[in-house]
Amino acid sequence: MPTTMATSTKVHNEPPPGIRLRPLLLSDLATLLDIHDKIFPHGNEDPSLFYEQMLSNEDSDDKMMTLGAVDSSRPDDKSDEIIGYVVTTKIVNASDSEIADNIVAAGESSDKLDNKSLVYVMWLGVLEAYRNRGIGTYLMREVIKYASRIPTCVGIYLHAVAENKAAIKLYKKLKFKCVRRDVVTLMLGHVRSGLKSVGTRLRKIKQESQHRS
Repeated sequence: MPTTMATSTKVHNEPPPGIRLRPLLLSDLATLLDIHDKIFPHGNEDPSLFYEQMLSNEDSDDKMMTLGAVDSSRPDDKSDEIIGYVVTTKIVNASDSEIADNIVAAGESSDKLDNKSLVYVMWLGVLEAYRNRGIGTYLMREVIKYASRIPTCVGIYLHAVAENKAAIKLYKKLKFKCVRRDVVTLMLGHVRSGLKSVGTRLRKIKQESQHRS
């Protein structure tokens, strides 16, 4: 599966019915490990130490962006239990990344990559019973919003195997483009342009409303 890069996307993000997002907590560890085993059953390494360190790292400068999806419509003892999640790394320096050549090909100047960064998505997963409800899309759009607020960030990338057709379909819907085998990438320039355009239109509407009143 080649890497993908985006030309445009919208960051407007409405939650699926009954679903809300919250940060992952250390108390979620057992649930996360259970979900991980169900979604990624063929991993070669035990992820328990990684997850425990990640969830214990809240006050560190290296803190990762983590979000869990919960189903508020479940019974009270389950309404805050994670049913899907996304984990991104701290910012990756663009010039040191495995996709530096792809970033240059997308229009970034090679001599400025040292001052640019990327967000890398390590894990994205939703329990099978909750798939096809827009939860993965909801989580990824939050990642796009997060990355778009980082001034130096030029894109988001992740690894996805070609056999995972549902994941590939999701990333293509969000305008990720395949640029190399097993890697998909979203470049953020057009996302920011779209956000500025929307912001300008909203300010204009507000000003016209004030003038009328």
